[in-house]
Amino acid sequence: MNKIWLFIKNNFLTKKFIIFGLIGVVNTLIHMLVYGLVYNLIYNHSTLMSSFIAFNANAVAFIVASVFSYFANAYLTFKPKHKSTMQFSAVFIVFLTRWIISSLLAAGFDFIVVEWINIDYLIYPIAKYIAPFFASALLIPLAYLALNIVFKKTSDLKESKTKTKGCDANE
Repeated sequence: MNKIWLFIKNNFLTKKFIIFGLIGVVNTLIHMLVYGLVYNLIYNHSTLMSSFIAFNANAVAFIVASVFSYFANAYLTFKPKHKSTMQFSAVFIVFLTRWIISSLLAAGFDFIVVEWINIDYLIYPIAKYIAPFFASALLIPLAYLALNIVFKKTSDLKESKTKTKGCDANE
């Protein structure tokens, strides 16, 4: 139990995690805004199932929010010494993995909301935000840990390449 508490204290009760969380709040607001706009745009012009619409709206929203999140976290949270296209790519792979998991969770939660709980999005339009919100919230700690590793490794890799090139130039 002590090891679990120390892990939580050292990783999640920090200024860095709070900044990550605040960026996450803004990220979530961007995600929800884009999700709502895309969902309503597709829903108003389509006869597709709501789960399919939710999946596509979530994909667009996730991409927009992820681009914001990369830059905000690179400059405010993780502050790597070096930024590179390789780092952006690695971070985006984390985002893509998170998006796939989030989308599957959102589709599952959407199915539960619509089919099991029988909430009609036409009667309760705010309810369409339940599924992607819970899917996203569940993945916050995993995303933080993964991004912490990726930012550190890609920054260190860039630094070691820079030092190696410096040594070659001096020889």
